[in-house]
Amino acid sequence: MKISSLAKNCLGALAATVLSTASSAQAQTSPDLAPFLMADRAAEVALARSAAPKSVSDSATILVLTRAGLTESIHGTNGFTCAVLRSFDGGLEDPNFWSPKVRAPLCLNPQASRTMLPEIVKRAEWIMTGVSTSEIGERTKRTYASHEFPMPAAGAMSYMISHEQYLADTEPHGWMPHLMFYYDKSMPASSWGASQKSTTIVDGSGGDPASPITTLFIPVAKWSDGASALGH
Repeated sequence: MKISSLAKNCLGALAATVLSTASSAQAQTSPDLAPFLMADRAAEVALARSAAPKSVSDSATILVLTRAGLTESIHGTNGFTCAVLRSFDGGLEDPNFWSPKVRAPLCLNPQASRTMLPEIVKRAEWIMTGVSTSEIGERTKRTYASHEFPMPAAGAMSYMISHEQYLADTEPHGWMPHLMFYYDKSMPASSWGASQKSTTIVDGSGGDPASPITTLFIPVAKWSDGASALGH
């Protein structure tokens, strides 16, 4: 499977979904945030659950986006957390940063829920309360430096295998179903043989030298609904 240049852009955006410090980010004018919200709460819950197999997501905690940020809609029992991420969870300088069409269902395992989710939740809060992107970049750096945002726990990973993903406004709108694994940068992605051109283990860290997190993508053969992704 060949990764197109757009797919590579999607990879960078997805990696930055979990962590983007972008120290040189420029302030962007915050648009009307209403289009980023989903009026149908049940539809957002169902989309969030589609990020992972039913055996995982049916018992997961579900977060939904509100005017205040990401809030808990359903309390789960298995330690996993699923949510539909928006374009502003991507890189601060991403040209798709303010795209209200982007919907990226993600489901984090217990380890990632403890250690990767705090930055995701805080980013949504900052965006929905009108914090500028330049200030978000500075706050993110400070919060990691102070260890308020932890490093990934051993075994931290997430599912992104929703057939309904919409990651960019240009074709193709999505990428292949994949798992994401998170590590601190004590070891480079190349230690796993990962690169942005590989289709076995992909370095999805987004090329951000300021980020303390390495994110590895591993494509899988099926979507969460069981449909084959081969040839996608």
